[in-house]
Amino acid sequence: MDNQIDDGTAMSSGGSFLPQDGFLFIGELAKLTGTDPKTIRFYERVELISPPRHGRFRTYLASDVRRLKNILTLRRLGVPIAQIREILDMLTPEEDVLSSEKAVRHLKQHLDLLKNRQDELKLQIEKTHSALESLVA
Repeated sequence: MDNQIDDGTAMSSGGSFLPQDGFLFIGELAKLTGTDPKTIRFYERVELISPPRHGRFRTYLASDVRRLKNILTLRRLGVPIAQIREILDMLTPEEDVLSSEKAVRHLKQHLDLLKNRQDELKLQIEKTHSALESLVA
């Protein structure tokens, strides 16, 4: 349920501020989420976000704000686009990715994968270091 704020904006249950008409344009969404409009358009092209259009303008609802915030969180954690799609499919529109048990289980698997990659990289660094040391000697 939306709560009316004195300045004519509405605060959705997701905690985001939307204008009285209930939607944002891309520049407003970018500012609200601290991202670039080009990034938002990229997520649209890869079909992680599908905002409705009013004429030639994209309009973003509270559910789009939450979804974009979840996408940005997952990208900061290094989750690939394909896995982001899978994780988002597990969530309800108002659910935060870090509060979903299913999503957290998926993120734990992602962490295990990152740790394995870290071990592989460490070994490659050691081998490269050894190979370069043998050239100097």
